[in-house]
Amino acid sequence: MNLTKMTHILMISLATMFMMNAHAAAPKETKPVAEFNPKALTFARQLIIFEGIDCAYCRKFKAEVLDSWKSPVPISRTLGFNPPPNWTLEKPLFATPTIVLFENGKEVSRYTGYNGEKARFWEWLGYQLLTPAQQKIAFEQGTERAFTGSNLDEKRTGTFVDPITGAALFRSDSKFESGTGWPSFFTPLPGSVTTHEDISYGMKRVEVRSASSGIHLGHVFDDGPAPTFKRYCINGNVLKFVPDAIQSKSPSK
Repeated sequence: MNLTKMTHILMISLATMFMMNAHAAAPKETKPVAEFNPKALTFARQLIIFEGIDCAYCRKFKAEVLDSWKSPVPISRTLGFNPPPNWTLEKPLFATPTIVLFENGKEVSRYTGYNGEKARFWEWLGYQLLTPAQQKIAFEQGTERAFTGSNLDEKRTGTFVDPITGAALFRSDSKFESGTGWPSFFTPLPGSVTTHEDISYGMKRVEVRSASSGIHLGHVFDDGPAPTFKRYCINGNVLKFVPDAIQSKSPSK
C-alpha cells in the first residue's frame, strides 16, 4: 500500500471518529411518543402536543416555543391521536399540532394549529393558568392596589420569572424598597422585558411587558437608585419568585 493511499484511509478514519464523537456528545432530543407512559405524565395538570408526521407547523411550534420551554406546566409530545390510558378528550382531533391541557386526566382546553402566533399561544395558556385578578393585570393592563400584591416583601436570593412562560425577568439583587407599595427593581435581566408608550388615563408613561409572553407587568420611571436611576414598578401578582436553591436543580426530562 503506497503512502498516498494510507494517508487517504487515515483521513477517512479520523473524520469518521470525529463524527461519531460529535454525535455522541450532542444532547438527546425528546422525541414524540406513539404510546404514553403514565408514569412520565403529571395527572394533576399536563400539556400534550398531538403532532402529525411531516407536519411543518409542528416543527415550527417546536422551534419557536418548545425548544425553549420553561413554563411550570409539564409538556409532552405524541404522534398518536389518542390520549393516555384512562384520560379523556372532549372531542376528536382534527388538525396538527393540537396542544391540549389536561387536568386530572380530563381535557380542559385546547389550542389548535400554530403558524408563528407565539403571543396568542401564551395568552391562551395564560388564561388557563392565571387567576381572574392576574388576568386583569396581564391582559387588560390592570394594576393591583398598593401594598396588596405578592412578592412585595420577598427578600430571598433568587429570580422573579414570568408566571406563564417561566422566563427570567428580574434578579433579587436588583430589587429595592421604593415605599410605593409595589415590588420595584432598578434593572431587568437583559432582553427580558420590552417597553411601550402608554398614554392611558391622561398620563404619559412607559409600560413594561414581558418579552417572552407579552403580558403587562407595570411601568418604568426615572426616579430609581444608582446605577440605572430607573424604577421598574411591577405588579407583584404577575411575578413568580424562584429561590436560587430551587433553580439549581435541573428539571427532569
